Amino acid sequence: MSRFSLASRLAAGALLLALALAPAAARAADPVEETFLTADGVQLHGLFTKSAKAPGTDPVVVLLYPPGKDHTMAKGDWKGLAALLAKNGYNVFQFDWRGHGKSTTISDPARFWNLAGPGDQFAPNPFTGPWHTPRNVRGAPVNARQRIKNDLEYEDLVAPARYAPAYLLDLAAARHHLDTKNDAGDLNTSSIYLIGAGEAAALGIAWLATEWNRPAFAPTPNQLAFFGQGAFPTYRYVPQPLAGGLPNELGGGDVSGAVWLSPARPASVSSNLLKSWVSGTPKLRENNPMLFLYAPKDAAGKAQARYFANEVLVANPPAGAAVSKLEQTLAHEVERGEALRGDALLGAAVGTEETILQYLEAIQKNRAKLIRKTRGFTAPWSVQLAQDFGLAGGGFGFRP
Repeated sequence: MSRFSLASRLAAGALLLALALAPAAARAADPVEETFLTADGVQLHGLFTKSAKAPGTDPVVVLLYPPGKDHTMAKGDWKGLAALLAKNGYNVFQFDWRGHGKSTTISDPARFWNLAGPGDQFAPNPFTGPWHTPRNVRGAPVNARQRIKNDLEYEDLVAPARYAPAYLLDLAAARHHLDTKNDAGDLNTSSIYLIGAGEAAALGIAWLATEWNRPAFAPTPNQLAFFGQGAFPTYRYVPQPLAGGLPNELGGGDVSGAVWLSPARPASVSSNLLKSWVSGTPKLRENNPMLFLYAPKDAAGKAQARYFANEVLVANPPAGAAVSKLEQTLAHEVERGEALRGDALLGAAVGTEETILQYLEAIQKNRAKLIRKTRGFTAPWSVQLAQDFGLAGGGFGFRP
């Protein structure tokens, strides 16, 4: 029998689940609005809900809705899920992607529009990089003096699906923001969970690949200079012990697991590219278990959930394969979900939240004693999309 079977745990763990869902002794705190900056100068808007138990040592869950027109963190019952998670001992952070909801301000236009800095320490600007001439709505080139726009709306994007890789910069900024809260004693980023819907699954996997390619602690300025990174950190691994004798841990090891509702991938991310992020990052597959949920009458969601679990992460490899079976990575049907899809599975009283809590509880049992560690980051890390992760710059579209 496998060490972990969601179906068996749901049956055998009825008492545990009842305790988890019982009214908490302490009321979960109301969410607090927070803002934070990306490496390319965009101000993002987020909400932080503190754990009702021991926030300074409790893990953190990051909620990710799929980017898209009229999508915001206020759509769908993410608020209800956040409150439930907080009552059960999880800090919860959610945010609006750039160009969504309240995340529309470009706080540093100079950085945003001229991102190719010294030593290419930033990711190429998806709008104005050396491989792309910015153009206005009519298709005419736009010169530097005309580039004065200091806000970013979803309607500005020419090809929203092809712009998707830029959202990795938002995830990198969110991680940095959480690490600063970790260093202040507000939460514990030694154990991070991701819960998302739709295309957020592919974005989350891409970001995890970047997390396994950087240290969990801030390198010294000398280390950054030695590896040609200047003074600004990028998602590149620093292969030597860090200052203060800290072990050379990788950022991806802090991610305990993920749950994806009706997973999907953006049109700009090919199946081969998605698989390459996992095959090229063995530690991701081995250390970041994932649960892919789908409703029984959602044929597309079922197919994609099984695709992610069995083809991308190869949870059940054939006999003689070079990789081992993954006990905690699987596709699972929300039996009462009917034809619900994505975040519509939340707040519908079909068992989604209970399944999520059960899954997180199973993983957290082995991570509950992870202590909070000082990270020491002073700036958000920048993902070098094209160079490091196969995301061609020409795949972006923007309407200045």
